Amino acid sequence: MTKTILLTGASGGVGLELIKPLSDAGYDLALHYHEKLEPLAEKLDEVRPKTKVACFKADLTLENDVIALFNGVKDFCSGIDILVNNAGISMSGMSWKMELIDWMTTLNTNLTSAFLCTKSALPYMRENNWGRIINVSSVVAQTGFIGTSAYAASKAGLYGFTKSVSKEVANKNITVNTMSYGYMNAGMIDVLTEDLQAEILAQIPRKQFGPIESIAKTITFLASEEASYITGQNIPINGGLA
Repeated sequence: MTKTILLTGASGGVGLELIKPLSDAGYDLALHYHEKLEPLAEKLDEVRPKTKVACFKADLTLENDVIALFNGVKDFCSGIDILVNNAGISMSGMSWKMELIDWMTTLNTNLTSAFLCTKSALPYMRENNWGRIINVSSVVAQTGFIGTSAYAASKAGLYGFTKSVSKEVANKNITVNTMSYGYMNAGMIDVLTEDLQAEILAQIPRKQFGPIESIAKTITFLASEEASYITGQNIPINGGLA
């Protein structure tokens, strides 16, 4: 039976670029977006009709929205086999200048949303005695970066969350891992100035931004039976930066 991936944050940057490789890997796709459906339209044309795919709008910081999202996904495909908690934002600012609302928005979007989605996914996975949860973190959680205190804290929190949940559900054949990628050739890197991009490249031992395919292949591996003994771990994809 074809397994279903719920990919949160599918309409932005990295999430958008993951759609086709995950489709090519043979999964049914439940794609979450927050506000704008338009960025998904072209990608949907690329994967239909070979892939069963549906899009779902939700504010993942609101529990009722998350519950409605999962009800919709269950109607679409009867359940969620693989959850990829990819939704995230970054609000830059020095820690002594950052407003509390920006701090809380970042933590709620990057960390609380993963908790709410995991909470909704686990009853189905536990009943099915199988599941994969992949939390998308960042190299910044390990290295830090000027002006990213909220983002770094939220992504580091994902790893602690992963470690604890993985132990709670290991006896149900459910794995929970974190994937921490560095500066990739899609997503938030696009908003940086050329000078800042050059500065970052100088720090990466591989001297290049990462290919998006490496993220997709890591997801498909962690979702496979071959990775069933890997849980509670952080998989770094950062070109040697950390």
